[in-house]
Amino acid sequence: MDYLIDTHAMIWAGAGYRQLSPAAAEAIVDPTNRLLVSAVSAWEFEDLHRRGRLAGSVALDAILDALSLVLVDLPAHVWRVARRLPNLHGDPVDRMLIAHAIHADLTLITADKMIRRYPVRTLW
Repeated sequence: MDYLIDTHAMIWAGAGYRQLSPAAAEAIVDPTNRLLVSAVSAWEFEDLHRRGRLAGSVALDAILDALSLVLVDLPAHVWRVARRLPNLHGDPVDRMLIAHAIHADLTLITADKMIRRYPVRTLW
């Protein structure tokens, strides 16, 4: 199965899985699953790192390699999906990630309860 992994879940998996739910951890380590990282999450990771919010975190490339994550571009027209989303979450990065998952028909691995209120398949 293909999954899109939220930024925090990717960080937690890279740090040793302790904060992940059992279902999320199982999906991430299952070699039959393909784990995708949106370019939106890559940007968010680097922004958090630049602002010092990820002290002690390893580089994004190291996490991508260690977890066999596939970085995927954000399709240009995903904004059309995002504009139709209900106004539940004020974070534009999360809204684009939700739209990306909906557009690509992917299940989003996320602990974010607000994201799970959207019409997107999630796993946690």
